[in-house]
Amino acid sequence: MRSRHVVALGSALTLLVVATTAGATEPVEDQLKRMEERLLQMEDRLQATTAQLDAAEEQVEEQSELLESAGLAEGRGVGNGLTDWVNEIEIGGWVAASYNYNFNHPNGSVLNGANTGPGLYPFHPDANSFALDQFWIELERPIDEENRAGFAIDLSYGKGPGLLADAGGTVGNGGDGFSGNDFNLYQAYVQYLAPIGPGVEFKFGKFGTVIGAEVMQSPYNFNISRGNVYNLFQPFTHTGVLASTEIAGVSLTLGGVNETRSFDALDVDLDNGKALLWNIGYGIGDVGLSFAGAWGGADSGGSQTGNAGDNEIILDWIISWDPMDNLSTYVNVDYIKTDNAALDFNGGTDDVDGFGVSWATRYGITDRAGVALRFEYLTLDNFYNAANLPITNSLVTSTEELEVYGVTATADYLLTDHLMLRGELRYDYAEDGVDDNTFIKDSGTLANNDFEDDQFVFLIEAIYKFDGFGE
Repeated sequence: MRSRHVVALGSALTLLVVATTAGATEPVEDQLKRMEERLLQMEDRLQATTAQLDAAEEQVEEQSELLESAGLAEGRGVGNGLTDWVNEIEIGGWVAASYNYNFNHPNGSVLNGANTGPGLYPFHPDANSFALDQFWIELERPIDEENRAGFAIDLSYGKGPGLLADAGGTVGNGGDGFSGNDFNLYQAYVQYLAPIGPGVEFKFGKFGTVIGAEVMQSPYNFNISRGNVYNLFQPFTHTGVLASTEIAGVSLTLGGVNETRSFDALDVDLDNGKALLWNIGYGIGDVGLSFAGAWGGADSGGSQTGNAGDNEIILDWIISWDPMDNLSTYVNVDYIKTDNAALDFNGGTDDVDGFGVSWATRYGITDRAGVALRFEYLTLDNFYNAANLPITNSLVTSTEELEVYGVTATADYLLTDHLMLRGELRYDYAEDGVDDNTFIKDSGTLANNDFEDDQFVFLIEAIYKFDGFGE
């Protein structure tokens, strides 16, 4: 309405100026009469325009009421709601590719994807080879006090995930995980934030373990290769229910799962037993402490028709220290005992006992470059082809005691904001209690026993990490 009055006022002022200008040639009464006639004409036009606008507004209101009564307005609302829901999904992931070179020049046909040694390189199984290590997609609908329900899914592909999809990851099991052409559903769970105390987060489904300092996801580790302690002692995933909360600065996680450890290809619950899973963490300034573990029914083992053992206990301690923004370090100590998991030379069974310690640190030289070191030692008793170990890949199948020492040095450089390049030199030494010849050399075979007690391996890796859409 204000625009209409403005037009009328502007027109009147214009006529007034015109009349004033013409005053020198026309009598004042004639000018005023002419102005009055023109104002009346403009008023008639304004009234007609106003009537048209009012009619249009009434028509729009009637159409809106018809849309609402027909449910079409709600349909458009559903579309907007779906868009909002999709925008709440967080998507990310990475692609990791590598090359490794074994200075022992092992015979690849003999290795059969083991890269020699007792589970030392399970995620880089082919010696002197290029590999697609991981194509990984993370999909999550996060939870908070306003949106208490959600989910998370991790889907992966490549040499590492393919190994998990293989039948236990051991040599000669007949699976195709070593070929690297398998997808692996690493995680898939429903999550809910319960309004209990400070809030309790529940996960129900399949989720990554809460045990250990290293993880399956390549970008989240200091080094390219996983350590011996991770490969031989620690679980990868669990299926069950997990509850987490924080009380007085202490993080508490407790869950019930099918087994202490499981392989995706053999995730068959063969007994009525279950396992307890936990993690307790506390931070004091720059120091972090955690105690985690699993106790209960052991993994189904190397076949789907029998158990690897009875009960198993895994105890895991981590001390981390970040004295500076560019320096991080941790010590990870593990103890494992599995009842009746090993076949001895007399046809009976023995318990498998193991102890391992891993110390690792990373120093950031600049914002884009850094170096990392890892030192490890572990000992494993009654290593009689123990089927319950996470990934054996071992050419040593009969020994009462296995000792492994490892040193790994890694340099990383962030070439762009999303692309990281890493190079690594790793040395492993093993004593198997028999002849201390654990690693294949040159064209050696199992028959001629051409082995070494140590090996050097060089690895390079490129990781492109991306973030998708989502709020």
